[in-house]
Amino acid sequence: MAGLAHGALAQDATTMTTPGGTIVSVGGGFQALQLPDMDFTFLINPAGNTARKQTNDSFDDTGGVISGQIETPFGRWGSTPVTGVIGGFFANVDDDEVRHCKSGANQTCTVENIVNSAGSDSATFAAFKTKTERDVDFWGANGELRFGQAPAPLPDAGGYLFRFGYIGIGADVRGIDQDNKLRLSATGVGPAVKYTETLDTTYSGGFLSIGGEYNILGYIGMSFRSFVTLKGGVYNADTDYNGKFTPTGVASTKLGLSDDETAFIGSVSFETRKQFGYRTSVSLLTNYEWFSYAPQMKYLDADPPFLGKVNQTHISDDDAFAVRTQLRLNIGLGSQQLYQEPLK
Repeated sequence: MAGLAHGALAQDATTMTTPGGTIVSVGGGFQALQLPDMDFTFLINPAGNTARKQTNDSFDDTGGVISGQIETPFGRWGSTPVTGVIGGFFANVDDDEVRHCKSGANQTCTVENIVNSAGSDSATFAAFKTKTERDVDFWGANGELRFGQAPAPLPDAGGYLFRFGYIGIGADVRGIDQDNKLRLSATGVGPAVKYTETLDTTYSGGFLSIGGEYNILGYIGMSFRSFVTLKGGVYNADTDYNGKFTPTGVASTKLGLSDDETAFIGSVSFETRKQFGYRTSVSLLTNYEWFSYAPQMKYLDADPPFLGKVNQTHISDDDAFAVRTQLRLNIGLGSQQLYQEPLK
């Protein structure tokens, strides 16, 4: 999964101090996203207890992403250049998965309503098939102040392996919005259950960043520049769930829940940039992000008793991982030269 590199809001520490120069960056590419499993159906033993959960969908897929960024110099704080940066991205990732269940001597394929008021809302089958569809919008927007050094020379002008570029502080808002559907068809019965849910989480908080340039490609005579950025922040994670369970021929059951948690989001970004003119460059950016919290639904009878409450659908948690890779065009506005003359 991690090998599906998917790209980046990598930060360039050396271009930000161009006098009067604002840089606009736009790009697109691929987004990989790994989210907690969806475990909706299960098997029971002869005593009527849950034997094990069945994973109906393990979400680990790729989609498309677009992004944009504007950075502009704010002057100096003492002798230190200060740059303001605003940026954002939007990605859509979806998948569908088919799973089968077959009852045996010691386990029975079972599905259960998301709310059990009567104490007997489960249905057992000799065998069934589930088709799960998950459609996820993944997005973010941020603002940042960077405190950095003066522009570094081109890679062939100095014998360095790594050069510190800037530290930054910023605010960020993220979203992971899921639309999930599950359809269960039982052998010899046909369509038996339709289940839909929305599971939306908004992350809002602040972060610290540090960026610099490494010169591996410069040492071997290539006219590329390479940058790395580390970010880490603490966020409030606000989750809303709305589910609808519809057995064939029976009235639907609806359930709404919410949860507030604290999450850490950490990332590392890599950029390789090629200059094509005095005010134009193209970057290949890759960004790896880890979320300490992502919601995972625990459906009725799909888990042991939760905090002493038997048969309660509730919002639990796991972690999530995202990788973003994209090509980005960087354009300096105004009449002033943004870069030195390109290397041939």
